[in-house]
Amino acid sequence: MKIQLLNEAQAGKIYQEHMVVDFPADELKPFASIQQMMRQGIYEPLAFLDEEDHLLGYAWQTVLPGCGNALLDYFAVVPEGRGKGTGTRILKALSAYYADRLGALIIECEHPAEAPDPAIARRRIGFYLRAGARATAMESRVFGVRYQIYAMICGKDPGDAVINADLKEIYRTMVPEPYYRGNVIFFGN
Repeated sequence: MKIQLLNEAQAGKIYQEHMVVDFPADELKPFASIQQMMRQGIYEPLAFLDEEDHLLGYAWQTVLPGCGNALLDYFAVVPEGRGKGTGTRILKALSAYYADRLGALIIECEHPAEAPDPAIARRRIGFYLRAGARATAMESRVFGVRYQIYAMICGKDPGDAVINADLKEIYRTMVPEPYYRGNVIFFGN
């Protein structure tokens, strides 16, 4: 499996051809926002390719200088690879890719108690846990959506307090005031 850090044109192509299909419109950042974060050097869109350079999946992270952890912002496997272990292999490759730079990838999963489809939310959480992520002692509510927070450990486990502090810093960078206040809330550690 090959890992490719995408430039803006490559990221735009995956956004238009895959992300608009893989994610509900209300979950997608405008591509202009992604481009801005890429230009600031805080956003790393990665593609995972087979030996013939066919797309297997993608994982896009918010990685801030000074933070020892990153937010897994978008993750998907192409439809023909789903249910075949491709997602688990990609997550393990992603964790290895960041092992020398990060303690963990922070993963937000919609809380099943409030998700539009609780079964899908439980299935998604189960997938991340089977792939090696661990639950943290925190939750968040971002623009009204309740999330449970998980950590895919890449290097040394930084612990929940550091993960929580980094997630707060990531959101303060991604969501400017006055939108942050009242729309981004954290609970727990």
